[in-house]
Amino acid sequence: MHSGPPRGKVTDPVSFLWRWELAGHPRDANAWRIMHDLANSAFPRAGVAFSDMHIALAQAVAGNDAALEARAREMDELARKGRYPSGPLVPVVARAFAPLPQMLASVAPLCGAETRVLAMKGIWPAAELAALPAAWRVTGSRELTIPGLDAARCLIVLAVAGRSSP
Repeated sequence: MHSGPPRGKVTDPVSFLWRWELAGHPRDANAWRIMHDLANSAFPRAGVAFSDMHIALAQAVAGNDAALEARAREMDELARKGRYPSGPLVPVVARAFAPLPQMLASVAPLCGAETRVLAMKGIWPAAELAALPAAWRVTGSRELTIPGLDAARCLIVLAVAGRSSP
């Protein structure tokens, strides 16, 4: 058992579980569920960017899109009030864990005419792509091979529809 402060009890295991998967080990759904539950009970509200980023990851892996979006909204509100030192960065990154339609809605205000949004996904996200907002289109994609990882990965390039590709 981790004997440190609550923040470390959340951030250290979440970091470990994420790196464990990146190293090619199978997902431990039970461990993620435990971390999700601990994170949400220990830190029910947003407020510390470092912790919030780890909690967002646990919420995303656990598939708790509603909690992830609620935390991102709390971070946005704190940032608007000047009470979130990282500003809008962590809320945007947290939403990057969300399904593509939600992620694109959150980054759209930051996108200029030449912006391309790169999304790394596991298996081809057909359902997410079918639900893309009409304002967005896929401009490219490719399969990714990650050394030591025996799992499907793909990179999808998205742009606002009607804008030319580079």
